[in-house]
Amino acid sequence: MKKLLVVLVALLIFASLFAEVGVYPDKIVIGTFQALSGPYAIIGQEMTKGMRAYFNWINKRGGVYGRKIELIVADDQLNPAKTVVEVKRLVEQDKVFAIVGGLGTYGCLAVMDYLEQNKVPFVYQGAGTSKLVIPPKRYIFGVQPDYTLEGTLIAKYVTEIAKFKAPAIVYMNNDIGLEGYAAFKEKLGDYKMSTVAEVSYNPADTDYSGLVVRLLEKNPDVIVIYGLITDTVRWIKTIRDYGLQSKIITIYPNADPSFVQLAGKYAEGVILTGWVPLATPDRPDFVRDYQRAVSIFQETYPKQAMSSYAVAGFIAAEVFVEGLIRAGKNLTREGLVKALESFKNWDGILAKDITWGPNLRRGKNSMYFMTIKNGQFLPLTDLIRP
Repeated sequence: MKKLLVVLVALLIFASLFAEVGVYPDKIVIGTFQALSGPYAIIGQEMTKGMRAYFNWINKRGGVYGRKIELIVADDQLNPAKTVVEVKRLVEQDKVFAIVGGLGTYGCLAVMDYLEQNKVPFVYQGAGTSKLVIPPKRYIFGVQPDYTLEGTLIAKYVTEIAKFKAPAIVYMNNDIGLEGYAAFKEKLGDYKMSTVAEVSYNPADTDYSGLVVRLLEKNPDVIVIYGLITDTVRWIKTIRDYGLQSKIITIYPNADPSFVQLAGKYAEGVILTGWVPLATPDRPDFVRDYQRAVSIFQETYPKQAMSSYAVAGFIAAEVFVEGLIRAGKNLTREGLVKALESFKNWDGILAKDITWGPNLRRGKNSMYFMTIKNGQFLPLTDLIRP
């Protein structure tokens, strides 16, 4: 009897030594950080809904190799100081296997090195800074296009596709605007073209009448605006009210129905970047995929529409689950890393054209352009690459 007890104890010790953190026979425990309260709660709440809806759908069908996915959501209020505290709690106390879908550029950057040093996979960041993926880090896997890629593609659209001759740029004086501005300018230089006007602004400002004069003086044929929804709408209204008829291009965080609602008639004709394909009649495959995603979402949230932020959460979840499937039954963090590195132009339900590799962590390397007509988003191009 004593020998049997010794053997059982030895087996338990052996198993504990080789068991992966957060992986159990019946579940996989993962974490995320979202703004569930505070001024940005609408973003975090919606992104969380998208993740929960997809994971619930997977769990109802038996999980992944018999393991259900348990999601722990930490509310960091989009405050980087809180992000650090919450992520350390998720890793050190809750013992999560991975972090999936964290929200906010500064929060993601604040925990990036900690997660990398502790070898915790961090899959999908609700952020656009290229610092997360360039240079590549072993455990950090980006999905959303970064602002360097976007700035490069906007310059390509301006010069090669739309053939504008006198571009101007308006950009926020922060990481988002500065990175986009630098990439746009560098790519213009490749085409031997330069901007006719450049305007930097503080996102906290509410009156742009003094700054718009610099655009009036140069009368550009296109104005690129690197701003988020509220200030971009304010810029567009100011530009139009001062009589400028320049075409306007802005960035993918603004490709949301709320942008159209806030801008009203001023939204007409605005061009935006996008990375999640539009479900339009000319692309029945996208219509099919979107309808499937809505069906999955409404299993958890009946009769609710999917916002663009819910779509982001949905994509974070489906990309992560595909990684789990590829990693196999004997799940480890290292196995997940290798599985994610096997993605090559992978298409999910809403995620499209995702590629990673041993030295590549920028999952998305293509975007498309759309415009607003009669209050609806309509595609102007297919996916394009630098």
